[in-house]
Amino acid sequence: MSRRKDPEGNYVVAMDLETYELLNQSINRLGLDVEFMGNIVVVRDRSWSRINKLVNIARELGINVNDD
Repeated sequence: MSRRKDPEGNYVVAMDLETYELLNQSINRLGLDVEFMGNIVVVRDRSWSRINKLVNIARELGINVNDD
């Protein structure tokens, strides 16, 4: 997880498909943008707060979150 933005001004989180399946309901509830790139799912949003909520949900589920 990083607080850096992409060129369009979005915060970005990348995950594998298995992790996406575990977080799918939370991603939808938070209204985050999703892009599929093969076996990788990229989640974007302009709000750091919503991205941080997703990361905290992942941690609560025991998902390993890597900071860069």
